[in-house]
Amino acid sequence: MNPRKHFPIPEGVVEVKDEYQLKLAHYELLHLKPRGTILFAGEQKEISFQFFAGDNRQDGIFARLDGPLNATARRLFDHIAKYPGIDCFVSMTLLQFKLVFTAARATVVHSGGQHKTLLFAFPSRILKTHRRRYIRIPFNDSFPAELRFQTEQGQFVRRLKDFSREGMRLKLEPGDEKIVIPGSRLRQAVLTVLNKEMPLGLSVISIYPDLQAGLRIIAISEEDKNWIKDCIRILMKQILNLKDAPFDDEIEKEEIENKPK
Repeated sequence: MNPRKHFPIPEGVVEVKDEYQLKLAHYELLHLKPRGTILFAGEQKEISFQFFAGDNRQDGIFARLDGPLNATARRLFDHIAKYPGIDCFVSMTLLQFKLVFTAARATVVHSGGQHKTLLFAFPSRILKTHRRRYIRIPFNDSFPAELRFQTEQGQFVRRLKDFSREGMRLKLEPGDEKIVIPGSRLRQAVLTVLNKEMPLGLSVISIYPDLQAGLRIIAISEEDKNWIKDCIRILMKQILNLKDAPFDDEIEKEEIENKPK
């Protein structure tokens, strides 16, 4: 049975089959464990899950119930345990794009307590993505980046979670919410990526419950802006270990096409 009969793909979503994009998706599932939803055939409401993957794509995509085990979720898990052939519409927001795929089968791999988990085959032909305007680069211990800024309490240095050409997400420490305030600007901010220092003008957009702050770039030199653009290409290839893979420059093309005349 073709699950697309139950779930028409939304307009504007692009089919992706190439190895580069599949590795992008697998990397985020492996390291970042994004949240998303699943709509099961015959149901009216989506159910929230946290998604993650094993070391290899062949291990599949795991979906752990994200929230209380209500009557609907319990009924669906009981049904899937007996009849794994069920059409599903899976959607999750990654750093690079919104990942959407349909599946005709789900397997219950853990049914105890509140950690009920499903397993899907990793999509190879029906992966759908809706690109964000700006690709965001995730940082970790292997690919670190930090931000230095000045406050009345002195100089602070904090690690970055991710960044793009329009902004970044900063990892905070307990108590930082007193100095990193939404609506304010960070003074004398200097971003360090790959041993390159870049002075920036930054405004604080929001504070998140998990000790993170969203920042927007409001001032940057043209040279550093171009360097970040190239850095994004380099970093994605290094992170994914795809040294010879061409970078998908669809985003740059879209920006050129959308510029006002």
